[in-house]
Amino acid sequence: MSTWLRSIWRAIRADGLALTGLGLLLGIITIAAAAPLLAPHDPNEINERVEGVALLYDGASWGEPEIVADQPLNAATLLDDAGGVAVGEAGRIAVLADEEWEDAAPVTDASLVGLDADSSTVIAVGAEGTAVHGQVASAPEEWEVQGLDTDAVLRDVSVAGDEAALAVGDDGTVAAWDATHGWELLDSGVDAHLRGVRLTGPGEGVVVGEQGTVLAYADGALDPVPNVTFRDLLGVDVADDGTVLLVGERGTILRHPPVTETGGELSEGGALGAWEEMRSPESRVYEDVRFLGGADTALALGERGIAVGLEDGVWERVDTGYSRSLLGMGSADGRVLAVGTEPYQNELAAPSADHWFGTTHLGRDIFSQTIWGSRTALLVGGLAALMVTLIGTNIGLIAGYFKGRTGGLLMRFVDVMYALPLEAFALILVLIFRPSLLIVILAIGLVTWRTTARLIRAQVLSLAERPFVKAARVAGASDWRILYVHIMPNVLPLVFLQLAVAMAFAITAEATLSFLGLGPPGVYSWGGILHEARLSGAWRVAWWWIIPPGIMIMITVVAVFFIARALEVLSNPRLATKS
Repeated sequence: MSTWLRSIWRAIRADGLALTGLGLLLGIITIAAAAPLLAPHDPNEINERVEGVALLYDGASWGEPEIVADQPLNAATLLDDAGGVAVGEAGRIAVLADEEWEDAAPVTDASLVGLDADSSTVIAVGAEGTAVHGQVASAPEEWEVQGLDTDAVLRDVSVAGDEAALAVGDDGTVAAWDATHGWELLDSGVDAHLRGVRLTGPGEGVVVGEQGTVLAYADGALDPVPNVTFRDLLGVDVADDGTVLLVGERGTILRHPPVTETGGELSEGGALGAWEEMRSPESRVYEDVRFLGGADTALALGERGIAVGLEDGVWERVDTGYSRSLLGMGSADGRVLAVGTEPYQNELAAPSADHWFGTTHLGRDIFSQTIWGSRTALLVGGLAALMVTLIGTNIGLIAGYFKGRTGGLLMRFVDVMYALPLEAFALILVLIFRPSLLIVILAIGLVTWRTTARLIRAQVLSLAERPFVKAARVAGASDWRILYVHIMPNVLPLVFLQLAVAMAFAITAEATLSFLGLGPPGVYSWGGILHEARLSGAWRVAWWWIIPPGIMIMITVVAVFFIARALEVLSNPRLATKS
């Protein structure tokens, strides 16, 4: 055997294409062996994408969604000079100036959830009681990080007149700030998570939260407003005339009428007590709400890009051109700056640094699937080829040596097997048994040995008449000894050739069966990747889904055939090129 292996190596080394094929095949074997290390993602993992998106409304139309940060943005505010600021996860701060966004370096590691600004003061709040103070005219890296005496997440903040602010957060946390004394925690009297706040002046405002919590803030005190709603409230805004809008889960929109002036005195109609539940065209969660220049026009935004606008007392859907979640917004002079988004499924993403071969319709990494698919291709190709070679070689040896009725019956059986289609046979096995790699290997191995048997038989028919066979028979050697000791070594070159050809065919057959849906579920193969692309319908547009596995199939099969080309010289020396 070692002699034949040395002969195989010399034949491959003498053929440039065969040497190239061997290099390619060894490379694919290395990839298969190191698949857990080379695959950057779990092939079953549904990858998500996170980004910070901003949308601008100029009072007439919405601009195109723009990715301005590499982290989701939670809150935004517009400034008087047409600039803006947005904050988000991991302390992310994005600044809008001269219609250009700058993704500034974070000033804190804490996620920032709430943001508001007045004429000169900007305040952002977030996780672990973090508050970030800055000046409108200063760069974010110059902003000051302040820590409140709480570990609660601060969800929203409202700034009034550059001299006062109120922040609210989880577990009923409320903190007041003024330019003289800094931050001071207040007793809210509730344990519910507070989600929104809006000041109407340095010492008064409205706070909302989960479980229908509404608090009236006045002169440093917080008084609960009963019987507003039982649903979670997430956003609040107050118009110049005192009209209050609350939004929250399940499309909740509540309005409180303004304090009206009658005969020079304020009537009691505006006291926080009577609320109007407005009809909403959406049933999803509203995250925030803002008045747009008056009490008669407003905008509410929420999950999956929903937006509704108030006009003449009626809420109607607004098309923002964006379908991801919008988490916060700011408004000024009829303009709106909305930001998001939450992580979303990174489906059908084109090739990038994160996903070299792109992603599937479920957001799975195609490069990782292709790497793991090499294991299936080589496993099925190798085992099926061995099975094909063992069956075909033995039947060919017996049919060629014994001839007569035995050889005739075996060759008629080979003829019958030629009439059996591989796909139909595999389908029957899958219907009888559960789909698995073993079924695929059996389907290929039990059907495709027929050509090997014919070729080996033809070779044995010639060898059986050679003098060395007759000499062995005269010496008293049994038929089986003559067959496997004297004849078998002489057909080994053809056996190795058929082994290589069978491996190439088995890899192609496995890809075909998997592409037809007959492969085992949960096992990645190159044909299975193409099958998923076909089922999803995305193969028409997602070229990156079908080209990589197709190229890998081609490279592997061509590599094996290059090697087989050199082995053919061993089985037929007359094919060798004369030097």
